[in-house]
Amino acid sequence: MYKIEDLAKKGKIYLLTIAKESDKNIYKISEDLLVEFSLYKNKELDENSYKKLILAINKDAYYQKVLHYALFKPRTKKEIITYLKKFNIEDFDYYLNKLFNLKLLDDKAYAENYVSEAINYKHYGPAKIKEDLFSKGINSKLQDEFLSYYDSTQIRDNLDYWFDKKIKNLKNNPYQKNLKSLTVFLINKGFSYEDVSNYLKRNQQEIIDKSDESKAIIKDIEHLKVKYQKKEYNLSLQQFLINKLLAKGYQYSTIKKYL
Repeated sequence: MYKIEDLAKKGKIYLLTIAKESDKNIYKISEDLLVEFSLYKNKELDENSYKKLILAINKDAYYQKVLHYALFKPRTKKEIITYLKKFNIEDFDYYLNKLFNLKLLDDKAYAENYVSEAINYKHYGPAKIKEDLFSKGINSKLQDEFLSYYDSTQIRDNLDYWFDKKIKNLKNNPYQKNLKSLTVFLINKGFSYEDVSNYLKRNQQEIIDKSDESKAIIKDIEHLKVKYQKKEYNLSLQQFLINKLLAKGYQYSTIKKYL
């Protein structure tokens, strides 16, 4: 027979001392196990009860880890399974069901909350939100359900948010170069090419004003003239400059003005 020699509370856990003759072992257990197995000091356990308890203690140790992981911040089913795999655990249902019962695991609620936060606080576009949800294991049906509330007004407002941030840092580059930089930046925030393109067209004048090609083109023309003189080209200097400046993103009207 096995005997519980001591049972002491230490913080949120209990230290359980089990002895068989001169052999003693101390286990960390949760209050859940204490109640489930009706454990108390001097209680005796037969071989079968002892084995069941040890098995439960081992499982509970991992459960406490995954519980802490789930309580730290909202998690999806896929994230919990990935976490359990780190411990070579295959019986996912035991842990998933306990978290479901505690209402700590709900992919639908997770998707709803994530989309709301991504739209209203992170200002992400639909594509990035879908990508993030997919990586968390949220299926397409749930993605589409909550993204359907992302209307055109919110998309425009979030494009405004990122545009205002980015345009402040634009340098005196050619208009086309700045336009490309803004396009790539906004697409990377999760907005479609069509939405970005239409938005930037409506804000074209602000981009032109910020680009200030006049300062940049004078510097580039001088640099290209030096380059032209160092090498032999089949093109005339005029055509050489036009080709190179167009490639750099300057508008043709600006190039003709300064040449």
